[in-house]
Amino acid sequence: MSARSTEMRRQLGFLSKQYAFLPAENTFRSARFTEMRKHLGFLSKQYAFLLAENTKMRKRSGILRTHLSILSKQYAFLLIEST
Repeated sequence: MSARSTEMRRQLGFLSKQYAFLPAENTFRSARFTEMRKHLGFLSKQYAFLLAENTKMRKRSGILRTHLSILSKQYAFLLIEST
């Protein structure tokens, strides 16, 4: 057997080991991708919930601000009346 033939067989063995590794790596990456996609779905639901919660809080804040404004006007009126 020639040295070239031996070298080719050695490279073929190395390449076949690399090829055997690739399907396992692909399966791992596919599982990781699926996991990340699920996590992204969870985060997007959380984000939607937080947006709705933020909207609700802003409405409450507006109502409280209006109520405070009315109370301060009433207080100012009472101060004027009491003097």
